[in-house]
Amino acid sequence: MTLRVVYRSYGGENLKRRPAYYSKLLTLTSLARAAARVPDVEVVFLNDGPVPAERLTVMERAGRVVQLGDEPQGMRASYRAALELATGSDWPDEDVVFLVEDDYLFTEEALVALAEAAAGLPEASYFSVYGVRPDPDDPESVRELGLPRGWRPGPDRVVGSRTWFHQASITSTFAGRLGAVRADMPIFLQCMRPFRRRFFDHETCLLYQGVPPYHGREFFFGLDDFEPSARGVVRALVLVPFRIALNLRAHRQTEPHLLYAVTPNLATHLEHPVISPDADWEAVADEVLAWARTQGLPDATRPADA
Repeated sequence: MTLRVVYRSYGGENLKRRPAYYSKLLTLTSLARAAARVPDVEVVFLNDGPVPAERLTVMERAGRVVQLGDEPQGMRASYRAALELATGSDWPDEDVVFLVEDDYLFTEEALVALAEAAAGLPEASYFSVYGVRPDPDDPESVRELGLPRGWRPGPDRVVGSRTWFHQASITSTFAGRLGAVRADMPIFLQCMRPFRRRFFDHETCLLYQGVPPYHGREFFFGLDDFEPSARGVVRALVLVPFRIALNLRAHRQTEPHLLYAVTPNLATHLEHPVISPDADWEAVADEVLAWARTQGLPDATRPADA
């Protein structure tokens, strides 16, 4: 089994709330450091438009660079391109592909743990090194994580010294057995409709696990995004048949592909307020900076220190 990483990168920034130590060069370097710990790994950097020269230097040292276009095509387009790059490749079904966004900070052991789980957790088809443990008995957890009615997690699994828990959903940074991702590609594509710039990552995960996302009033109101206005009502009516189709797709998933996440987390999305509480991420950032210096890589000094 080979671990394949497809790292989606965009040269610009957005207005998300970031910690002081955040930079895309830092997060990129953290992925390069984690990949260096895995003997059998291939890293592909999929760039949505041009990226700064110092980031390109790190990418060329750590793997292969693929340019998606001369101009940025957007998050959804780059996500679909990453999926198609992996599923359309000649990589074996037994390999694991890790699709990564460019604003995650990784510990040194993140990809080592992922490779171990791929070998030691055969009941899982998808994996995450970041995520919140769901509690279906806690109304706040149910609301925040959009847990479907009646959903119950499977038992924890231990691989080596690490615990993996059954997770309902995750964002678009995840790993999957390539055979499962190929089989589930119609689900990924269906969850990209009907929007032009966004997609349903939460529903995607539920569908490939064979879990219908919607019940009762949720067919009209959705899980968390109803807008109480005339525009919102029209949008809700348009989405009702789409939501019915998603539930039907879940019922057709006769072989559920389960998603498991590791605890404590070995990576975090560097955005307030969803930064994982499982590690001192500023200390991890300092470790990444020190590693970059030993490798002669571009200086990823935190913006606050620049």
